[in-house]
Amino acid sequence: MDLVRLIYTSTITEQFDIEDIARILKVARLNNKTLNVTGLLSFNRQFFLQCLEGTRQNVNQIYHKIATDPRHKRPEIIAYQAISKREFDSWNMGYLQNTESLRELFYQHTRSINFDPYKMNEESAKSLLLDIRDEIKRAEAQ
Repeated sequence: MDLVRLIYTSTITEQFDIEDIARILKVARLNNKTLNVTGLLSFNRQFFLQCLEGTRQNVNQIYHKIATDPRHKRPEIIAYQAISKREFDSWNMGYLQNTESLRELFYQHTRSINFDPYKMNEESAKSLLLDIRDEIKRAEAQ
């Protein structure tokens, strides 16, 4: 099976309500499970940074829905590449809430208190998402 990894960022719109994050996660986990897509979502109350992994067709299908969702604006693909294995295979959609540990990870990877994923390149975005993945796994183990 040919796999791809897509990392994108977007900004919330005025239509976004803070309860939308729970709805987005619920729908994403259900749809991603059906399509065998795995990934991780990061959200800091202004920006989304997300990774999707799966077949090209399924990842593209999900990203198209995201890019046309009225709760997102300025969707921008940071990375899109063929992969030999998944890095985020533990979840249909992993998520770390906007906690102090997440803010610390944002700072470690951007050296700014004002997290802006639009300024990240492929390497830095993937590295941040991998560190978020590891933080989630640590929290789940406790």
